[in-house]
Amino acid sequence: MLERDEERDEELDETLDDDLDDDAFGGSELERELEQDLIEEWCPMCKDIRPHAVVSKDKIACAECNHEHKRQAEPVGVPAPRGLITEAERANPELLKAAWTRLTTEAEQEAQPYSIKLKLAEGDLIRHAKFGLGVVVEMTDVNKADILFEDAIHRLVCGK
Repeated sequence: MLERDEERDEELDETLDDDLDDDAFGGSELERELEQDLIEEWCPMCKDIRPHAVVSKDKIACAECNHEHKRQAEPVGVPAPRGLITEAERANPELLKAAWTRLTTEAEQEAQPYSIKLKLAEGDLIRHAKFGLGVVVEMTDVNKADILFEDAIHRLVCGK
Protein backbone atom coordinates (compact mmCIF):
# COMPACT_ATOMS: atom_id res chain seq x y z
CA MET A 1 0.00 0.00 0.00
CA LEU A 2 2.83 2.39 0.90
CA GLU A 3 4.54 1.70 -2.44
CA ARG A 4 1.36 2.64 -4.34
CA ASP A 5 1.16 5.98 -2.54
CA GLU A 6 4.81 6.70 -3.32
CA GLU A 7 4.25 5.78 -6.99
CA ARG A 8 1.22 8.11 -7.18
CA ASP A 9 3.24 10.93 -5.59
CA GLU A 10 6.05 10.42 -8.12
CA GLU A 11 3.56 10.44 -11.03
CA LEU A 12 1.94 13.60 -9.67
CA ASP A 13 5.35 15.29 -9.33
CA GLU A 14 6.23 14.34 -12.93
CA THR A 15 2.89 15.69 -14.16
CA LEU A 16 3.40 18.97 -12.32
CA ASP A 17 6.96 19.25 -13.66
CA ASP A 18 5.67 18.68 -17.21
CA ASP A 19 3.04 21.40 -16.74
CA LEU A 20 5.66 23.88 -15.56
CA ASP A 21 8.17 23.09 -18.35
CA ASP A 22 8.50 25.65 -21.11
CA ASP A 23 6.51 24.80 -24.20
CA ALA A 24 6.59 25.93 -27.82
CA PHE A 25 4.77 29.18 -26.95
CA GLY A 26 7.59 30.49 -24.77
CA GLY A 27 6.54 29.79 -21.21
CA SER A 28 4.44 27.42 -19.19
CA GLU A 29 0.65 27.62 -19.09
CA LEU A 30 0.86 28.78 -15.49
CA GLU A 31 3.21 31.63 -16.43
CA ARG A 32 0.92 32.70 -19.28
CA GLU A 33 -2.08 32.68 -16.94
CA LEU A 34 -0.23 34.84 -14.42
CA GLU A 35 0.73 37.31 -17.16
CA GLN A 36 -2.86 37.55 -18.41
CA ASP A 37 -4.25 41.06 -18.35
CA LEU A 38 -6.51 41.62 -15.38
CA ILE A 39 -9.20 44.27 -15.30
CA GLU A 40 -10.40 46.13 -12.24
CA GLU A 41 -14.13 45.63 -11.77
CA TRP A 42 -16.79 45.34 -9.06
CA CYS A 43 -17.11 41.85 -7.57
CA PRO A 44 -20.54 41.13 -6.10
CA MET A 45 -19.10 38.42 -3.80
CA CYS A 46 -16.21 40.53 -2.41
CA LYS A 47 -18.40 43.66 -2.45
CA ASP A 48 -15.43 45.70 -3.68
CA ILE A 49 -13.50 46.54 -6.83
CA ARG A 50 -11.08 43.66 -7.48
CA PRO A 51 -8.87 42.40 -10.34
CA HIS A 52 -10.76 40.10 -12.73
CA ALA A 53 -9.76 37.78 -15.56
CA VAL A 54 -11.86 37.66 -18.73
CA VAL A 55 -13.50 34.23 -19.07
CA SER A 56 -15.63 34.88 -22.16
CA LYS A 57 -17.10 37.80 -24.08
CA ASP A 58 -19.56 38.68 -21.31
CA LYS A 59 -18.16 36.81 -18.27
CA ILE A 60 -15.31 37.56 -15.90
CA ALA A 61 -13.86 35.81 -12.85
CA CYS A 62 -12.61 37.54 -9.71
CA ALA A 63 -8.91 36.91 -9.09
CA GLU A 64 -9.52 37.05 -5.32
CA CYS A 65 -12.54 34.74 -4.80
CA ASN A 66 -12.81 33.04 -8.27
CA HIS A 67 -16.48 34.05 -8.52
CA GLU A 68 -17.65 34.16 -12.15
CA HIS A 69 -20.22 36.77 -13.07
CA LYS A 70 -21.39 38.89 -15.96
CA ARG A 71 -19.23 41.80 -16.98
CA GLN A 72 -20.72 45.22 -16.41
CA ALA A 73 -21.62 47.08 -19.56
CA GLU A 74 -19.01 49.67 -20.46
CA PRO A 75 -20.16 52.96 -21.97
CA VAL A 76 -18.63 53.40 -25.42
CA GLY A 77 -16.57 56.55 -25.94
CA VAL A 78 -17.39 58.08 -22.54
CA PRO A 79 -14.59 58.38 -19.99
CA ALA A 80 -15.46 56.86 -16.64
CA PRO A 81 -16.02 59.54 -13.98
CA ARG A 82 -14.03 59.44 -10.75
CA GLY A 83 -16.48 58.19 -8.18
CA LEU A 84 -20.22 58.49 -8.61
CA ILE A 85 -20.26 62.19 -9.42
CA THR A 86 -18.19 64.22 -11.87
CA GLU A 87 -15.90 67.13 -11.09
CA ALA A 88 -18.39 69.44 -12.84
CA GLU A 89 -21.14 68.26 -10.47
CA ARG A 90 -18.85 68.82 -7.48
CA ALA A 91 -18.17 72.39 -8.58
CA ASN A 92 -21.75 73.44 -9.38
CA PRO A 93 -24.33 73.46 -6.53
CA GLU A 94 -27.26 73.00 -8.93
CA LEU A 95 -25.65 69.99 -10.62
CA LEU A 96 -24.73 68.63 -7.20
CA LYS A 97 -28.36 68.77 -6.08
CA ALA A 98 -29.43 67.04 -9.32
CA ALA A 99 -26.81 64.32 -8.70
CA TRP A 100 -28.13 63.80 -5.17
CA THR A 101 -31.67 63.40 -6.54
CA ARG A 102 -30.46 60.98 -9.23
CA LEU A 103 -28.52 58.83 -6.75
CA THR A 104 -31.11 58.69 -3.96
CA THR A 105 -34.53 58.68 -5.63
CA GLU A 106 -35.02 54.97 -6.31
CA ALA A 107 -33.41 53.44 -3.23
CA GLU A 108 -34.42 55.61 -0.27
CA GLN A 109 -35.75 52.56 1.63
CA GLU A 110 -32.32 50.87 1.47
CA ALA A 111 -30.58 53.64 3.44
CA GLN A 112 -28.76 52.50 6.60
CA PRO A 113 -28.68 54.65 9.73
CA TYR A 114 -25.26 56.33 9.96
CA SER A 115 -22.87 55.19 12.66
CA ILE A 116 -19.15 55.80 13.04
CA LYS A 117 -18.78 51.99 13.19
CA LEU A 118 -20.57 51.47 9.87
CA LYS A 119 -18.29 50.14 7.11
CA LEU A 120 -19.12 52.05 3.95
CA ALA A 121 -18.39 51.62 0.26
CA GLU A 122 -18.97 53.80 -2.77
CA GLY A 123 -22.68 53.85 -3.65
CA ASP A 124 -23.97 53.01 -0.16
CA LEU A 125 -26.99 54.97 1.04
CA ILE A 126 -27.10 56.24 4.61
CA ARG A 127 -29.50 58.25 6.74
CA HIS A 128 -27.73 60.77 8.96
CA ALA A 129 -29.49 62.31 11.99
CA LYS A 130 -28.46 65.86 11.06
CA PHE A 131 -27.86 65.82 7.27
CA GLY A 132 -30.60 63.39 6.19
CA LEU A 133 -30.36 60.99 3.27
CA GLY A 134 -26.93 60.66 1.69
CA VAL A 135 -24.96 58.53 -0.76
CA VAL A 136 -21.26 57.66 -0.51
CA VAL A 137 -19.67 59.16 -3.61
CA GLU A 138 -16.01 58.48 -2.77
CA MET A 139 -13.92 56.70 -0.17
CA THR A 140 -11.14 59.21 0.51
CA ASP A 141 -9.38 57.00 3.05
CA VAL A 142 -9.95 53.64 4.71
CA ASN A 143 -11.98 55.34 7.45
CA LYS A 144 -13.25 58.46 5.65
CA ALA A 145 -15.99 58.87 3.07
CA ASP A 146 -17.27 61.80 1.02
CA ILE A 147 -21.05 61.59 1.32
CA LEU A 148 -23.38 63.61 -0.88
CA PHE A 149 -26.33 64.96 1.08
CA GLU A 150 -29.07 67.21 -0.27
CA ASP A 151 -27.28 70.38 0.87
CA ALA A 152 -23.59 69.52 0.23
CA ILE A 153 -20.84 66.91 0.35
CA HIS A 154 -19.67 66.10 3.86
CA ARG A 155 -16.62 64.00 4.79
CA LEU A 156 -17.54 61.58 7.57
CA VAL A 157 -15.57 59.03 9.56
CA CYS A 158 -16.63 55.40 9.16
CA GLY A 159 -15.52 51.87 9.94
CA LYS A 160 -14.03 52.64 13.38
